[in-house]
Amino acid sequence: MNDNHKEMISIGLTIAIVGMSIFIIHRFIPSLIWAGIITIATYPIYKLWHGFLAARDTLAAFTFTLIIGFIIFLPLMWMLTLLVQEVQYLVNYIQQLNQGGSQPPAFLLDIPWLGTEIQQYWQMHIGQVGGVKKVLSNFHVSLTPASYYLKKIGVSLAHRSVQLGFTLMSLFFFYRDAEKLIDQIDHVGEYCLGQRWARFAHQLPQALQSTVNGTIVVGLGVGVLMGICYALVSFPAPTLVGFLTALAAMIPFVVPIVFAVVALLLFSYGSLLGAIIVIAWGTLVMFVADHFVKPVLIGGAIKLPFLAVLFGILGGVETLGILGLFVGPIIMVLFMTLWQEPQHIRAS
Repeated sequence: MNDNHKEMISIGLTIAIVGMSIFIIHRFIPSLIWAGIITIATYPIYKLWHGFLAARDTLAAFTFTLIIGFIIFLPLMWMLTLLVQEVQYLVNYIQQLNQGGSQPPAFLLDIPWLGTEIQQYWQMHIGQVGGVKKVLSNFHVSLTPASYYLKKIGVSLAHRSVQLGFTLMSLFFFYRDAEKLIDQIDHVGEYCLGQRWARFAHQLPQALQSTVNGTIVVGLGVGVLMGICYALVSFPAPTLVGFLTALAAMIPFVVPIVFAVVALLLFSYGSLLGAIIVIAWGTLVMFVADHFVKPVLIGGAIKLPFLAVLFGILGGVETLGILGLFVGPIIMVLFMTLWQEPQHIRAS
């Protein structure tokens, strides 16, 4: 057996070990990724906390993880409680409408261009007893009691709670052993990529921190401000719609669609002033968020071309869900680093 055969066997064995390891822990990979994202995004603050506690690694990691857990858990539980209530009201209303039928609301006629057609559709389908069930069945959606949806929400919450628990547990160890992990990652990166690793190690933390600041913080801020606006204009389920607005604010070009639909519904209900307030307030909030808040939060982070950011976020969301909001731009940072590498070599 010559040296080439030995090298091939060594490479094959390495790939097999890595592949089997990933396969064994694949259900915990999202928790590890979330923990890594949170660690990198909050690490500058953690270092200050670590110094405040006299560099006691375990105590600093444990207490900071508790703080992060409370920051995530308490607002999330409050929001989910309100969401469950509003979903229950919505499902009960649809149930009553399906069982008893009803005449179309008068405001439907006030909808520009489509009012008459919508009212006729309501009378032929939704207004009849059992009509809602037939309409939903055409969209392959079943009409079931509110308890069914609450049970599904409960199962989903239990699963997410377990995932959150593993994320927080991983977060504790990432904080506690941060310096060792950084040193080990640097050694592995240099071993595998040589001098190229220095560029990756410099770009990725900045890109991730800027993505978190420019996505989560701004998205939550927009959702809270728009939710307050929805409540002030008496729009139904303001918490639910505010939560959807927060999610939409994390994706480019989506949030104007949300508050435009809200304004259209308010106008349909006869609340012209409410519709104007939502459009004006939403436009002002998004203008301030995009032109003032995001640049301040992002600071001197790495600049990506507009298309790279846009496709990274949209493609990440499509393939990985919410996690893709952060993984997508990171992948694009790696790609742009590789793309710029020949230019650096030629310049040198």
